[in-house]
Parts: sequence; structure tokens; C-alpha cells
Amino acid sequence: MNIKVDIGKILTKAWQITWKFKVLWIFGILAGCGGANSNRFNYNGGSNSGGGGSGGSNGQMPEFFRQFQNMQPEQVFRNVWGQYMAIIAGVLLILCVLWVVFYFLGVMGKIGLIKGVGKADGGAESMRFGEIWTESMPYFWRMFGLNLIISLPFFLLVVILIGGLALAGFTAYGSGVSGGGLAAVFIGLGGIFFAVICVVSILSLIIGMLAEQAQNAIVLENLGILAGFSRGWQVLKANVLTVIVMAIILGIIGGIIGLVIAIPILLIAVPTVISVVATQATNFIVPLLIAGGCFVIYLPVLLLLSGILMTYTQSVWTLTYRRMTELLDAPVLPKTEVVPATE
Repeated sequence: MNIKVDIGKILTKAWQITWKFKVLWIFGILAGCGGANSNRFNYNGGSNSGGGGSGGSNGQMPEFFRQFQNMQPEQVFRNVWGQYMAIIAGVLLILCVLWVVFYFLGVMGKIGLIKGVGKADGGAESMRFGEIWTESMPYFWRMFGLNLIISLPFFLLVVILIGGLALAGFTAYGSGVSGGGLAAVFIGLGGIFFAVICVVSILSLIIGMLAEQAQNAIVLENLGILAGFSRGWQVLKANVLTVIVMAIILGIIGGIIGLVIAIPILLIAVPTVISVVATQATNFIVPLLIAGGCFVIYLPVLLLLSGILMTYTQSVWTLTYRRMTELLDAPVLPKTEVVPATE
């Protein structure tokens, strides 16, 4: 088991493709829509009970919550659901629609990157967005099916794990276990949960490397779901060290560049948090508005840089796949014996 491709050349050519074909940056931005690349910021104004109860509330419960203070939990749920059912349903519907849209864009971005890098590596001198988008459409459902096959077992495993642990915890609580015994039960359940999550995380990394090869197989070789999965396994099995080393290199590159990209966000968030804490939540609206405005200004830059990074990463994986399959499919020449000349 050894590395059969020139990693240095792949990394160099991936950057050349990324810089030359800037239309791929759009697909890189789209590909980021389907991943866990969104940044969430939770600014909690909070209430500060120290310092004489400042903050304008005078220690009184807000009017909205006061109406529920003497109700049972089920009554609170019925009241909230009854009053705000339309709003809640509308928000849930909007979130579902947005999820579908972003998932579609993310898959199409991934396909477009693989398709575009394949064309560039094949000698294309130029490419257009509409051209790549049109050529990528036939692969959407196959990529969707592959992602479903890969993701569904992990999702079901986590749901069953959480449900089983929750049931065990409620059973222990309902059986009369209390005090130290109950604490020991929950600590044990937490340990089991942590151990299983670690195992699932390791498996997900392995499956992720397999999925990367299968996705390239589907798009570059126009294969079906099962055929692409089988081809991806064949390529991974024959080049496991190459894939692992490339994954480590890309992880390091992505971590460094991601940290650099995140520095402006930290420069926005940290002073805002300090300002909110310093004012003891008495006047936190202004720093939050300033931080929000700065983030909105930086957002296009963030999307662009993230798209470039995604384009480069996918270019590396696609080029690596092409080089590995070229070696894998190369004909094996029969060995010829050198017969010494006779006088």
C-alpha cells in the first residue's frame, strides 16, 4: 500500500484550475449551501441580577410570560399553540422550503464543481455557468439517492440511540431510583452516548471518503447509484493511503484558511460581547446593530472566500480521483523475459 499519484502536482493544478475558471467559484458558493458552513451568532442580552437589578424590568416578569406562570406545562403548550399556531406553522413551512432550496443548490454546486474540474482537466479552455448547470442536471437524482443511502443509516442510528437512552433514563427515574443511583445511571448513559458518537464520527469520516469517490464516479463516469458506489469502493480500496493523506492535507489547508476567513468575524463578535457585558445589558441594542451591519458588509467577502476554498478542495478531490482511476484502469503489460543473445 503506497501513494501512487503525485500529490504536489495535483495540489498545484487544482489551484491553477480554481484561479483560471472563476465561474467555478459560483458553484463553490452553491456547494457551501448544502453543507454545515453557515455561521450562527447568538447574542444573549440576558438579565443581570447584580448591581441593584438594573435593566428597566424592576425584577418583574415580562407580561408575555406572566400569563403562563400559574399554568401546567400542557396548558402552556395548548395556549401557545392555539394563539400562535398559524405563525408557528408558517415559520416551519418557510424553514422546510428553505432547506429544500438550499439542499438542491448545494447538490447542484457539488455536481457542477466535479463536472467543471473534469472538463478543465480534460483540456477545456473556457466554460460557462449555463453550460455546466445544464450538464449537471441529469446527475441530481443520482447524487440525491447516493447521499440518502449514505446518510439515512447514520440518522436512524443517532435517533435510535437518543431515543433508547432517553427511554432508559425515564425508566430509571420512574422506577424510583434517586440520589446517587440516579446520578450514576445518567453518567453511565452519558458515557455510552459519548462512546457511540465517537464511533459514529470515525465511521462517518470513512464513509465520507468513500462518498467522495462515489460522487466523482457518478459524475465523471456517468454511472448509476449502486454502480457509482461500487466504483468508489474499488478506487478507495486500491488507494486508501492516498485518500487518507489527501484528506489530512486538505483538512490542514481548510483549517488554516478557514481560521483566516473567520478572523474578521471574531473581530466583530468579541468587541460586541465585551460591549454587551460592560453595559450590563442596559444598552446592548446599539452594539448589536453595529455588529450586524459589519457582518452584513463582510458577508459577500465571506461567501466569496468560502466559495474559492470549496472550489479548490473539490478540484483536488476530482483530480485525485481522475489520477487514481487512470492508474487503476491502465493496462497491465505482460512481463517479457530478456533472452541473452547466442553466438
